[in-house]
Amino acid sequence: MNSVLRFALGCLCLSVVGPPVFAAGRQLTGVYTPTQTPALPPAEAQKKFALPPGFEIRIFAAEPDVVNPVAMTWDERGRLWVVELYEYPLGAPAGKKPRDNVKVLEDTDGDGRADKVTVFADGLNLATGVLVGNGGVYVGQAPHLLFLEDTNGDDVADKKTVLMTGFGLEDRHELLNSFTWGPDGWLYMTHGVFTHSKVKDPDQPGEPAVIMTAAVARLHPRTKKFEVFAEGTSNPWGVDFDRAGNAFVTACVIDHMFHMAPGGIYARQAGTPPHPYAYQLLPSIVDHKHFRAAYAGVQIYQGDQYPAEYLGTAFMGNIHDSAVHQDRLTPNGSSFKASFIRDFVRANDGWFRPVSTQVGPDGALWIMDWYDKYPCYQNANADPEGVDREHGRIWRVVYVGEQPGKPVPPRPANLNLAKLSSDELVSTLAHRNVWHRRTAQRILNERRDARTKAPLQNLLREGRTLEARLAALWTLHSSGLLDDATLDSLTTDKEAAIRTWVARLTGERREASERALTRLQALAEDPDNSVRLGVATAARQFISGSLTVNTPVPAALTDADTGPILATLVRYSDSSADPVLPFMIWMAAEPLAARDPQPALDWLIENGPDSMPLSGELTRKLMRRLCDTQDSAKLDAAVEFVQAIPESASALAVAALDGLIEGQKGKALVPSRPPGAFVARLSKSASPDVASRARQLGTLWGDAAALSATLKLVENSQASLEQRLQALQSVKQQKTDAVREALVRLLGQTSAERLAQETLRALGEIGGDSLPEEIMRRWKAFSPATQRVAAEVLTSRGNWTRAFITALESKTVSPSDLPVTVVRSLVNSRDDYARNRAQKIIGRVRDTDADKLKLIAAKKRIVIHGEADVNAGREIARKTCFTCHKLHNEGADVGPDLTGVGRSTLDALLANIIDPNQIIGKGYENVEVETKDGRTVSGRLVEDTETRIRLLAQGPKEEVIAKSNIASMRVSEVSVMPEGLEQMPDADFQNLIWFFLNPPEDNRPLTPDLRKQLIGDERTTSAIEPPRDGESVALWNPQWRVICPDIEGAPAKLAEYAGHKNVLMTHPFNHDTGAALERAIEVPGGKRTVLTVEAASHERGDWELRVLADGKLLKKEIIGRSGERWKQIQVDLSPYAGQRTLVRLENCANDWAWEFGYWGKIELKSAEL
Repeated sequence: MNSVLRFALGCLCLSVVGPPVFAAGRQLTGVYTPTQTPALPPAEAQKKFALPPGFEIRIFAAEPDVVNPVAMTWDERGRLWVVELYEYPLGAPAGKKPRDNVKVLEDTDGDGRADKVTVFADGLNLATGVLVGNGGVYVGQAPHLLFLEDTNGDDVADKKTVLMTGFGLEDRHELLNSFTWGPDGWLYMTHGVFTHSKVKDPDQPGEPAVIMTAAVARLHPRTKKFEVFAEGTSNPWGVDFDRAGNAFVTACVIDHMFHMAPGGIYARQAGTPPHPYAYQLLPSIVDHKHFRAAYAGVQIYQGDQYPAEYLGTAFMGNIHDSAVHQDRLTPNGSSFKASFIRDFVRANDGWFRPVSTQVGPDGALWIMDWYDKYPCYQNANADPEGVDREHGRIWRVVYVGEQPGKPVPPRPANLNLAKLSSDELVSTLAHRNVWHRRTAQRILNERRDARTKAPLQNLLREGRTLEARLAALWTLHSSGLLDDATLDSLTTDKEAAIRTWVARLTGERREASERALTRLQALAEDPDNSVRLGVATAARQFISGSLTVNTPVPAALTDADTGPILATLVRYSDSSADPVLPFMIWMAAEPLAARDPQPALDWLIENGPDSMPLSGELTRKLMRRLCDTQDSAKLDAAVEFVQAIPESASALAVAALDGLIEGQKGKALVPSRPPGAFVARLSKSASPDVASRARQLGTLWGDAAALSATLKLVENSQASLEQRLQALQSVKQQKTDAVREALVRLLGQTSAERLAQETLRALGEIGGDSLPEEIMRRWKAFSPATQRVAAEVLTSRGNWTRAFITALESKTVSPSDLPVTVVRSLVNSRDDYARNRAQKIIGRVRDTDADKLKLIAAKKRIVIHGEADVNAGREIARKTCFTCHKLHNEGADVGPDLTGVGRSTLDALLANIIDPNQIIGKGYENVEVETKDGRTVSGRLVEDTETRIRLLAQGPKEEVIAKSNIASMRVSEVSVMPEGLEQMPDADFQNLIWFFLNPPEDNRPLTPDLRKQLIGDERTTSAIEPPRDGESVALWNPQWRVICPDIEGAPAKLAEYAGHKNVLMTHPFNHDTGAALERAIEVPGGKRTVLTVEAASHERGDWELRVLADGKLLKKEIIGRSGERWKQIQVDLSPYAGQRTLVRLENCANDWAWEFGYWGKIELKSAEL
């Protein structure tokens, strides 16, 4: 299951007696169902492919010559270099030689098939990236980026250097990957959102680490500067550049394709970006989705072997779909739109797993095929031993037109670009095949031959194609031969792509000379959006030392240096609806404006009204940024700015006020001078929008007149509901008696359900000892939906909770009126007194796994019998599910977008709905915050700045909390997704489920085959006993491998056991052989490292815990019923400092009676000696 779905989509584990289970079960279901047909020999697999007319697919290499291929590249001789990831997903056991390899594959006789295989490097462990260059081979092997060299010419690596270190290993299907040389001569790479890297140069241990999660990053091969190039997406695997040098990645789970502009911060699958002041996430470029969404490898076709209409189209592998898709890229301002063309390759063989696509020396598309029955990382995680380690294919898709079988050699005869002279390499930069251009540029970069400057400049001026001219420009730069005169001469070039790169390379050179600034000033007036985007990027590079976060630069520029450039960009982009350019202008301006906002404010007063709407967007962000500084002097400057905006520029004033209002969320920053006069004047504006926002801002600042007016609006039954709700959001931040009394009054007067609910939530924020009584007095007048909100509010504060329990005891409130979330919070309260009282009324709420299975079975029978109304299901989804989730662009962004994932089978959906707390994915955890005034709120963390956090919860409902008001914050083990959807009427439940299984937007007729795929076997036994799915156990703690017999209900992941959440249950194999958890641990050197294990026993038994390191027994202890139910065992691993050690935790028998082992948290902590 993709990590995003763990937020709400759990999986059940029904245990039956059977063979030993590794990592909690062998087979997953739904989209993760292993291919049921056997592996095909290459020749048979080749016959099943479907391709467009005129194309053929040919095998270049297959097992046993290549197994588990995960990355590929070519050298200057056209030899294919391949990484074999044999150790996926766990890595090699401690003490055993790793088995990952780098191989060189070569066709020596020209028949199109590799016949020579050389092992360049072996003994690698979780190697995932490879690239040839600078006399060696770059290899990604987290936590390191390695440089391997062959010093004696025997094609075997004999020297290894760690270039960079600190790459994460958390999520093994999105490690460091997709190495490629960029147009600028840097080494580009990606990795995914759940892998957390802190990258450092081992030769510079004192330098700060570069933080990297989901991102495209790059390394300069000579200076070793490492930086994030663009931030965001999910788990990208593949990066490529089009003819103009624009970067593209493919990503999984969320939208599948992104144009990655340098410095861009993009939509993410989960988590928050490191830079908190962008105030925006850039979108993907797709206008379509695929039903299956596991993309790997992207290639913008720029070869010379296919017909012309293929040039510039994007190819990408879809692992789950066993296909390679083709998209068309269409310019959209400075960015693009990606539209579906066709399935270019469809394997019709479920083993086909395309992990990389690249254009080779022959100009054809090469496809690296992992070839495995398992479609997903989740399968490998659930069953590491079941990963296929016997197959692997490298395919070529060649165009033969009307000549079937036409010879197309994989490389030109006698190819060796390294033997060419520098002048010949310059000529090769004009080659029609991008592979030859890029390889020639790489070799020229390495030679840095000053004699090539003149021929490169000549090609730049006289080249017949844009590709040739750009290749010359890029090579001049990356070879260190580019000068100011050349750049100046190109500022008026006829090609926008050339002018764009003049701007980009001016920034890349990071020489903020007067000449460079003058050049950017001229280009800022360019009519082309892409050129101006290049200028904004260059300005950002002059102002900040990093593209995506703010870091120091050697000589910080002032507004006087770059202000005129940014001002010109705004003037010439004022009416632009460009999807990226306004964002990058703000990113360039933000560091300067935060330091000294006055120049920007002065410019906006004079020019803002005439440069709308862009100046309005920048003004709104600037006002919010000034609030986020928490500097009253800067807020005073913002107030003076708003006062100076002329009455005729009301749109600019509205933008400014919106930014100030947004900046007050969580904790208001009040001007140093009383704001009454300011608010009063603007409240009389002829513009209703300005006047209403002025009153709203005045209310947030506590201005008496504004607060009074806003309270009247809240209570005005003649005003629109939206006006009253907006006013309510302002007044609730003023926690005064007058506001409290007005809202209590409103609660008794309003008949608008939504207004009543928001009033209750506002009162929950304001607080007050008398409020529970006031709310309970009106309880019976509330609708059921409002009663649920009232219950949530009354249990959000400790003292209120006790009053609410009193109401339950007196039967003023019935437990049946309460939502499941409230029931659980009461009976599991951390307040012993409140918990005990609640349990006497309600009882203990602890659904067992058997209860869940019975409920799922019952609901499955309801769903599969009778006809469903999917249109009615859509309306139910709008009221329930779309308050958190999106489906086909409808709904909210609290939870994951379910369009491309999570709806594959009925069993999965039922588990998701009935037991959402089983698996909660990283980035989608429910964060609980207790404020200093005693309030408890929760939701998904979507913003975390120096001054505040922002949570999203069902509704969607937003909570912004000042960090100064946070007493505690923790990640809950209960999902944001509420339980209890199964309680809806049967017909509604059936309609809802069928809507999600097959909504009309999927465009899939419900054939018998599709119905069987969605709901499985419709026999009664299937409904009573859902198929075993070991994924939830596999995800209990992915770092630990679980070895356990499939016996007595074990292994199983329990939502709760003996007061602990997220518990794994195991059972020994027999008297002599225990179940075990295994993990290879890199024990830090020079530190004291302690492993802490939480373990418990069955209430009727005990067992022996044994801890071993590399087979040596370190500790054993009986885990029984005496003393604390949960035992905490600590083991010192310091003797293994600096080593990779296999740690094994065993659940061993002790008299063979109720020997179940229960495992809680397992933590590894290190401290300086």
